[in-house]
Amino acid sequence: MTDIPAERRPPDAPVALHAEHWNTKVQEDISELCQRHVAQCPAIRSVAHYSNGILDFVVHAPGAEPLPSGPLVDHRIDAEGRPGHQLVRCVQDIDRSLAPLRTGELMRTVVATPTGALYCGRVKADQHIVGITVDGGRVDAMDDQLNDLVTELRAMMNLPNEYMGGMDVPYVVPDGTEGLKFLTGHAVDEPMEARLRGIWHRFLNHTDLQYLAYYRGWDLICVGDAFDSPRLGLRFLAIEPDARRRRYRDIAGGLRTDIARLRDALQSITRDPINRLVLDVQEGAIYIHWLPGGRSSDFLLGVTLDQHQVGNAERRLREVLSELPPAPRRLRR
Repeated sequence: MTDIPAERRPPDAPVALHAEHWNTKVQEDISELCQRHVAQCPAIRSVAHYSNGILDFVVHAPGAEPLPSGPLVDHRIDAEGRPGHQLVRCVQDIDRSLAPLRTGELMRTVVATPTGALYCGRVKADQHIVGITVDGGRVDAMDDQLNDLVTELRAMMNLPNEYMGGMDVPYVVPDGTEGLKFLTGHAVDEPMEARLRGIWHRFLNHTDLQYLAYYRGWDLICVGDAFDSPRLGLRFLAIEPDARRRRYRDIAGGLRTDIARLRDALQSITRDPINRLVLDVQEGAIYIHWLPGGRSSDFLLGVTLDQHQVGNAERRLREVLSELPPAPRRLRR
């Protein structure tokens, strides 16, 4: 491990910890760019850089409390890098599980709780940035800053902008219910299903939020989508709408394992439950938002197929969530 001597740092400058293999003379522009972004965003506690799953360096805010270290951790950089190492491995596995959707690689992952969050951005294959915030109210600020960081890193490598997090496009009122389909799941929650059926036509649409499903106790209660809209025809040249619907149900079914692994990655940051998960792929995004007061098995799963609309789609999903009552405690079958 190599550290930047304290006498060479301004007192309010981020602290950089480099692994021994990291060549600071050749690759210092990457590290310095990360330091600038940490300095610009107080929401960010730290940023770590990984190549092929191996930690290269960590940049943390001045005065950041050290992360807990286990009995096998000898240096601070190892403790700082452990959450990101776990997250990168999990993200790579999730990426492989999303491949059948044919929506491109998983570029951005946000795992949020009420008191902190993890961010993972793919710069390119086997190169990742992991950010940590310990302020649950500033997750979006970290998210925006690190999207910019990853975009700048890609530009340094002459790689195109992938518009992580979407673009600043108009947020429009859905125009009609053309192509909308609503289905009831195998489980029964009549009050919540009736509530969702009553409001979904105001949110579900062919422009941004094109799929929305409600799960309780890991069981599908009801689901709606706009996949039959003629305006989405070009989105289904590589995969049929029914195949996509089945795939999203498979993703929900695999969440138990994913959530357990993501919680492990969060252990040294917060013990609070995950309340939001974003999987931003090259063509759209998948969002899982948990119902207030509910269990880890009670959630909404939303999807957009348009990368430009990633931000708008999640905004619409949050509006749906705000109109729902807390999740009931018991499920009637």
